[in-house]
Amino acid sequence: MYFSNSNQTIEVSVLRDVTELHLSQPMANEILPLYGLDIQKWSGGDFHFANISDVSYNQTKEAHLTTANQWLSNEYDRTKQVKLFYSSITQILTDAQKDTIGRWHSSIYVPLANELNRLSQSTSKRRILLVYSDLMENDLSLSFYNKRTLSLLASNPGVVRKQLESIASLNNLSGIEIHLLYQPPNAESDMQFKIVSGFYKQLLESKGATVSISANLQ
Repeated sequence: MYFSNSNQTIEVSVLRDVTELHLSQPMANEILPLYGLDIQKWSGGDFHFANISDVSYNQTKEAHLTTANQWLSNEYDRTKQVKLFYSSITQILTDAQKDTIGRWHSSIYVPLANELNRLSQSTSKRRILLVYSDLMENDLSLSFYNKRTLSLLASNPGVVRKQLESIASLNNLSGIEIHLLYQPPNAESDMQFKIVSGFYKQLLESKGATVSISANLQ
């Protein structure tokens, strides 16, 4: 007998930074193909979306598609379910475009750590986190815009890592795919992002994750 279970599920989480202008934006036509439901329509899908803002905890919006048994299900009905799942994701991303962009402060690490720790508990077959952000932490206790802190990230990252992990520790992240997505608008931003994204890549890969850094998903 066949039982639906999360082992056939692909889970995609999106964190979008709303603290700065000119950041890359998540696009449905780039995200939906990650599920591969055009080929494997009986697989399940989970989608989670949250903004990165000036506070550590933000509202999450979700869409879900349960797995189905190919031999016991109606193909026409399944096609409708997949379309509805895709439409829900598209609507979430469309609604997000209405959010106000720009904040004085930015809390990056805590929402990132929280979402990764949540994904670490998931039993989905494939777990993907898309982070649309320049990764520039800027709160009352730690700012990557501080030249001394930025220098530490490059020369002695362990100091900053220890400070961040004292705020929120990271679980084992084995099997999680992380995409850090940002297109720097100028040379200074490019230099900062290379340092900060390199720091995060080293930190997250040391926990077992696979990390890629690019301007966009495709």
